Amino acid sequence: MILDVLVAILAAVAGFLAAIWLLVLWAGERTGAAFDRSPEPLDPIIGPRDRIVICDGGEPFIPMPEHLRTQDEMIAWMTKELPKLTARETP
Repeated sequence: MILDVLVAILAAVAGFLAAIWLLVLWAGERTGAAFDRSPEPLDPIIGPRDRIVICDGGEPFIPMPEHLRTQDEMIAWMTKELPKLTARETP
């Protein structure tokens, strides 16, 4: 008799805690999405090549070479090679 009451109380407490846990998970997922700071959901640009097409303002565009991987290589290219290329583009 006492064991049956104890099992019933433990089952009720377990069900209550499970319901609270599901509520916390559901509410946490919804509020966490509001604070997401990643630009992917709002960014209409799909790929890196699309940015060139969308942002093209009719001005000459000089793409960065694909073989540059590190920041130092990119900075060296921007300071040495890019001025030479822009000097050729301007009339």
